[in-house]
Amino acid sequence: MSLTQPAPLDATTLAAMAEEVRAYVVATRGGAPFLSAADGRLLVGWLESGISVARILAAVDEVAEKRRKKRSRGRLTLSACKRSIEGKAAQTRPTAPTPNASLSGYIDALRGMEVSPALEDARGQLVRQIQGIDGSRGPEHLATEAVVAVRHFQEAAWAQAQGQLESLRKEADQELSALKGVLTPQAMASAIEEVCRDIVRRQTPLVSASTVWDRVTSS
Repeated sequence: MSLTQPAPLDATTLAAMAEEVRAYVVATRGGAPFLSAADGRLLVGWLESGISVARILAAVDEVAEKRRKKRSRGRLTLSACKRSIEGKAAQTRPTAPTPNASLSGYIDALRGMEVSPALEDARGQLVRQIQGIDGSRGPEHLATEAVVAVRHFQEAAWAQAQGQLESLRKEADQELSALKGVLTPQAMASAIEEVCRDIVRRQTPLVSASTVWDRVTSS
């Protein structure tokens, strides 16, 4: 990695950035609400080297998608995302075509996104949060702040889905049938929760860090 950091991050800023990554990863996989010590060290190193929260979480989403196709046995961790995160860090930094970066097309798509009536308020909040981002601070800031809004919606969608947990678990159990007898009961329970969360996220595929990142970098 050959990224340069214009100025060292102060402790408060670093802690806030690390917390956003932690919260997004936990919302994606479920389970323990903290990162391992190894993941924590990796994360601090990435952030201090100048890799933005948005880049890290877009890579996490990409790895989660690969895991969906393969149904990996292990937990989703930052260590498992290391190659994708550092590969994304090597990409050219996005530049805005005008002084003010914009996600106006993405906002329009979110407005037209089909959601259940129970999530209409969360969708409205998502749109307002993204509209309120100061795009003049550049694409990396725009993407990171939009990803924060995305996480808030994902958490609202998961909370709303609690009434369907039994059916979600049955669907997840079917998707993980090939791993029955391979995983320990505890590992299987963790895998089922991760797949349940994945099923909920699939219902609104526009609402993801990877989609935000793609929109910003292709603008």
